[in-house]
Amino acid sequence: MNGPHVVHHNRATGGSTVRERARNRVAALLDFVEQRMSEPGCSGTSKLPTERELAARFGIARNTVRKSLESLVAQGKIVRAVGRGTFADDGKARLEDLPGGEEQGLIRSIWRASPADIMEVRLLIEPPAMELAATKASPADLASAEQCLRRGESSATVAEFERWDAMLHYAILRAVRNQLLTDLYAVLNSLRRQAQWGKLKQRTLTPARLRTYREQHRQIVAALRNRDPEAVREAAREHLLAVRAALVGF
Repeated sequence: MNGPHVVHHNRATGGSTVRERARNRVAALLDFVEQRMSEPGCSGTSKLPTERELAARFGIARNTVRKSLESLVAQGKIVRAVGRGTFADDGKARLEDLPGGEEQGLIRSIWRASPADIMEVRLLIEPPAMELAATKASPADLASAEQCLRRGESSATVAEFERWDAMLHYAILRAVRNQLLTDLYAVLNSLRRQAQWGKLKQRTLTPARLRTYREQHRQIVAALRNRDPEAVREAAREHLLAVRAALVGF
């Protein structure tokens, strides 16, 4: 009698148990990475385990590991350098300081970019990329964008809003499923942590502008949810033009 009863119980709860186990493994992975970054001596040149190693250690698929690490990139906690690995981001180290950098000249040039240059590149990249995201975003992508939108809505400080602002844009561009685009945008996001950018945001992000940016974010996500590529592109362009005008005056 015990046998059939046990089988019936597993059928009823097996699905939720598997999902819970997967969530716990992802949480353990993120805890492990953050603990490694907080260890004494860990700096922006401290390399973290590979995706393959993390997948084997925590029993998680590599694509799940990749998505988890990308969320830490968007939060500014780690840096991922193509062909070189994943590194702690202590806010001081720069990409050209990472080991094995034949691209140092290019990276150094990128890090010298002015806010005006950054915004010009964002205007060139983001509206058409978000237009494409409207046709390719999965339900999980939409849920991620919605979550970032909600967290941005409830942000209590400029720094917190800036963090969720960056993650919202990153989440939408990630929905395009183009790794090169994702990597390029991760570099652009890292530039937003420069002191010059932070000072500009603190000075220019007035309560009125914050309300405007939040409303523009709502319009972007609504158009994305409605699968309206043209509306997404126009809403993204209008938002970025407003940010550029606030930051650099044109």
